[in-house]
Amino acid sequence: MADLLGKIKGKIDKGISTVNLKSKELIEKQKLKLQKSELEAEKRNILLELGKLTHLIIESSDGEDDLISTKTTETKKSKELKPDKWEQSVLSILNSICKGELDNILFENTNKEFKITAKSLFAEVQKSLPKSEQKGQNLQWLGRVLGKFGITSRKYSKRINRERETVYEFDKQETRASLSKVKNNKTKTNKEQKSTNYKDQTLLKSNEIKTLDAKIAKLEKQLSEIGT
Repeated sequence: MADLLGKIKGKIDKGISTVNLKSKELIEKQKLKLQKSELEAEKRNILLELGKLTHLIIESSDGEDDLISTKTTETKKSKELKPDKWEQSVLSILNSICKGELDNILFENTNKEFKITAKSLFAEVQKSLPKSEQKGQNLQWLGRVLGKFGITSRKYSKRINRERETVYEFDKQETRASLSKVKNNKTKTNKEQKSTNYKDQTLLKSNEIKTLDAKIAKLEKQLSEIGT
């Protein structure tokens, strides 16, 4: 009788362990699937941005065959591209960040780069403007200013405090160099600047796609290994 009860108990314990394992696997699968879904959504958004950038490159290239070459025609005359007072406020904030004066508004900060949400950067810019002049600026305007002056950065979407936010990632050395060019008026003509910026952004977006593809492939491998 004792042997029979022992066998029954062993089967029950084994069944409970199997159920617990399956539950853990199911939870882990759902977690990985959610991560994969978010990455795929981010990839779709970047592909849409790439399509728009390609159209802008074509418009600014005057039909040139090499659409992604970053070389410019040296024979074209250069002219100064000066920021207005609203654009200057963005450049001033970035300059202060590079100097380590606004660490409190950063999302992440290292020796080589810093990350900041678009909302935080925009809010700091608004603080520097008189209330009477706080009109016409928004997050899209902020992105255009960064592109206009060749301050290239990686932009991605991230869930922060249950809300999806746009995060800008800046390389400190490249940002300082771009700010220095504006300060010294060594920028290209408006048309050349736009074309180069679009090409730079296209290359950055392409690299983002490669990174996302690698992450998605890793998640798919993890999913395939669960329960095997």
